This record gives sequence, C-alpha cells and structure tokens, in this order.
Amino acid sequence: MALSTSLLVIEDLSLSFSESQVLKSICLTLDKGQIQAIVGENGAGKSSLFKCIMGIISPSSGDISFLGNRIQNSSIREILTAGISMIHQELLLIPELTVAENIYLGREFSEGQFWGISDINGRVQQLFDQYGLDIPVDIPVKELSIANQQIVEIMRAVSQGAQVILMDEPTSSLTDVEVKFFGQLIRTLRDAHVGILFTSHKLEEIFEFADVISVLRDGEMVGTYDVHALNARTLVQKMVGRDMADFYPFTETIPGAVLLELENVGLSGVFEGINLQVRAGEVLGLAGLVGAGRTDIGQSMLGIKPHTEGKMTYLGKEFTPKHPAEAIALGMGYLGEDRKELGMIPEMSVGENMTLGLMQFFQKFQWILPNPEQAKTKELQTKFNIRVKSGQQKMEQLSGGNQQKVLFGRMLINNPACMVLDEPTRGIDVVSKFDMYQLIQEMKKDGKGIVLISSDMTELLQMSDRIVVISKGKQRGELLRKDATAERVLQLAL
Repeated sequence: MALSTSLLVIEDLSLSFSESQVLKSICLTLDKGQIQAIVGENGAGKSSLFKCIMGIISPSSGDISFLGNRIQNSSIREILTAGISMIHQELLLIPELTVAENIYLGREFSEGQFWGISDINGRVQQLFDQYGLDIPVDIPVKELSIANQQIVEIMRAVSQGAQVILMDEPTSSLTDVEVKFFGQLIRTLRDAHVGILFTSHKLEEIFEFADVISVLRDGEMVGTYDVHALNARTLVQKMVGRDMADFYPFTETIPGAVLLELENVGLSGVFEGINLQVRAGEVLGLAGLVGAGRTDIGQSMLGIKPHTEGKMTYLGKEFTPKHPAEAIALGMGYLGEDRKELGMIPEMSVGENMTLGLMQFFQKFQWILPNPEQAKTKELQTKFNIRVKSGQQKMEQLSGGNQQKVLFGRMLINNPACMVLDEPTRGIDVVSKFDMYQLIQEMKKDGKGIVLISSDMTELLQMSDRIVVISKGKQRGELLRKDATAERVLQLAL
C-alpha cells in the first residue's frame, strides 16, 4: 500500500459569523514538499482559512486533518506543537531581543534542559549554516532589514520542526533582490519535504514560486490548478469571475505643458541633483531600489520634506512649499506609501476620511454643510466602486483596496493638476489594482500629470510614459517607454 503524501487535508470547511458566511464547504489538500498559493480578492476568505487552520478561530463545520489526525478545535499551542506554523504579514518579533533569542523564545526550557545564551546561539548558527544563511545570530533583530526579519520568522518555524508553514503576504515589504532570495529559501524548505501555503497579490511571484494554485472567490473554492495550467489572464478571470483582457491599460497621449519641474533639487544628506519634468497627460515613473530616495523626492514635491537645494517650479511659478497643505492648496495631490501612517484615521468613518482636511469645499461661513459633503462622498464611492455598507462604516473595516480608493477619491476632490502616487497598489488585491490602473489612465486622459513611484517593475514598465531611475540619492538616467526594459532599469538602479 502506497504511503500518503498528504500533510494537511481540509474537507467541507465552513465558517459563519451571525448571518454572514465567510467560508463555504472548502476542500484543500497540501502534500509534502509542495508550495501551494492561495489567491483571491481581499475579502475572499484567505485570512479566515489560515486562522481556522491555526486554531485562532473555530470553523462552523467541516474537518481539518494534519498527518491523518483531526486538529480543528485544538488550541494554537497544540497546533504549533503538532508541526504547523504561520508567518504573519505583520512580523511578531521582539525588536530588542537577539536573532537567536527570538527563535528560541518560549523554548528556553525544552528537551528536558535549560538552554543558555551560548547554547541557543550555537544551535541557531548550526541551523543557519544548514540553510546557507549569513545573518548574525547575536544582534538585536531591530538591526536587521525587513527581509532578514522575515527569514528569522521562517527559521523560528523551521527550528520548531514545522512540517507545514502558512505565509500571509510574505513578500509584501521586500525588494526584488530580497524576493529572489526568499524564493530560494522556500524551495530549500520544499526540498526538505516541508509543505508551504502562501498568499500573495503579486502574480509574478505566484507563478514563480507555486507548484499549485488554489483560487478562492467569495468564500468558495473555485478550484486547485497546476501552475502550468494557468496564465495571468486565466488566473485573474477565475479570481473575479469575469475576463479582464488588458490588466495594465495604457493610453497613448501627446504630453502637454510642463506642470512641475525640478532643477538640481536636493535634500541635504538624502538626495541631490534631481532634474525632471512632469507634463500634462503623462505618467512619469520613479524607479530604484528601496532606500534609493524615491519616496524622499516625492515627499519633497509636496513639502513633506522641503528641499534644501535647487529650484522647483509648478504651473510656471517658483514652488517652495514648507508644508503639504501649501502644496495641496496650489493644486498638488499625494497618495503616500503607508496609507495607515500617512493617509487615514482608521477609527473614523469612510465619509469623514474621504473629506478629511478638505472642509473648505463644504463650508459656508463657519458652518459645515452636511448635504454637499455626503453627496460628494456618495458620488466618489460610486465612481471608484468602493465597496462599503454606508459612508458611516469605519475605515478600518474596509479591505486594503477599498481604503486606497477612498484616499484616491479624497485626493481628487481638490482637482489637482499634478499628483504623486507612492506605491499606490501595495498590499491590495488584483481587482483593486486593475481599478487603480484604470483610474490612473483616466487622470492621464484628463490632462493630469502623474508621478508614479513603485517597487513593482512590471507596473512601472507598463504604466509609465517615461522612467527616471534613482540610485543612492542620485539620478542615474531617464528612459522612454519604448526603450525601458527591466534589465536597463536595474542596471541603472544598481
């Protein structure tokens, strides 16, 4: 009789909260040495499925088996001890503890003895050597890059003897180079017969890493497919239930007048010598590795980080904003890379967030006129297909994609002539990305000038009319769309 290769088996799993059904009769199998991607829109049920597997929430019905033993309704500790671990999108490390201390946290007394610092350091070093990792084991994790912190999380699971590792958006904060190393690591784990379930909104990574792809839509399993049986278009079609022919829509336009110009602009100690023009009806991409200075340049355009050298001109006049409110009042728009930190107040309603800082548009004398404010909020919800129960719903209750659309809508209330979009599609699902790309093209056709800062190479190449490449705070070159390739951009960035 052949031995079973199945590690994790889920049968007819359902999950309901009150009258809302989140998961409906999910069936899934993960084999030894298999990398399986779980894909779907935000709200499709991916996170809920992972929480059921880990015992964080109990399913309403169905079975979950690990190595032939039923594990639903087990505690989180029992599931971890059995051999299933999860790497969360928000890292769960203690910054002040060393790498080794984080990996052995809670297991200092194990295997019948107490492990001292030197013992822990030695065991972790041996583990890292086994996987070819060049990360010091005796430094605080706060001194590591996000990518290396992610690896520490994975190694903690490996050190615990995990045979199944769940990974929720593991590459969302990694650079292209770091993603390649991450790919090598999970393939090494696969070769060691570890089963991996991971979620991602990045189609390129799904096809590069996964052996099989399982598609969730509205809480139901559409199907599980061999990675070679799908392409990007057919995968998106299964995720959304309709065909999306041009995932990266692009409109050829003739650029108009110069809206924003930077001449030898610099910020002391951060970047220098930046010369670029943003024209009406075009998308100017800013490329570069993380830390190159792209975000700093974008923020200087809005006065978030006022420049200390050179000259900026906006709509033909010298432009030296000392605060973003000045730039916005003059017709600039900004969408920051961290929407929670720079863009929204989670506890406030969708409507309040959408008009935040723009009360002058709904004010008469000293009174706020609620009807025009509510009318504009509803208009933008419809225009941008923002999925909300009402304008009173709290912002924190929306998916990442819908939160981003709210912030995009707020930016357009001011009708900016020029806008800076910093990582506008980070952490949002495929459908929301498509909607965002269409919005960018509409703004471009309306004669807006757009600065697109993105770590997604395909996004930059497909959406930009021109690309300026930044490396170590300096401008390394400019490429027209017809000349821009991933290789040329990376060569300049490096």
